[in-house]
Amino acid sequence: MKAKGSWSVLGLDGADVRLRSGRIGLVSIDVKAPVTAGELHVTSAGVRLTLSLALDQLKTRNFLMEGAARSLIRRHDAHALDYTGHGAGGSNPWQVSGSAISGDVNVELELTITPVGPKDNPMAEIELAGTANLGTVNLPLPGLGRVDDFSFEVDARLALSLKGE
Repeated sequence: MKAKGSWSVLGLDGADVRLRSGRIGLVSIDVKAPVTAGELHVTSAGVRLTLSLALDQLKTRNFLMEGAARSLIRRHDAHALDYTGHGAGGSNPWQVSGSAISGDVNVELELTITPVGPKDNPMAEIELAGTANLGTVNLPLPGLGRVDDFSFEVDARLALSLKGE
């Protein structure tokens, strides 16, 4: 399917991006941050995705991890994360790469964008998937401290609204 146009990401309840690490010692980090804004532009020449996440509103299933994550956010003045990715146009799924910037952290991130809406409107919802590596990270958790090769997966399903409708 070829799609062209501009869509806004709907900031509904559940419009979260999930960031999940591999195992670090005995634990893994699994957080969700709400999307506060976003747009997807698709032309024959290329694809551009912009997303903003409220990192200061992130949630985890583990209160210790949530405390550690919030401590990292404060330490790096990373209350919001802004991502802009660009890729080639044409058939989907689309691949975009760009920078995710939050506070003093700048991470290169590649994402795959796949339309997953209903057959009559596949662009009503998209799925995002990708991975990023932060390198060495110092986690404020007893027993963890320094992690030399910290990477995480990005996973999200987001509702879209065609602009101008």
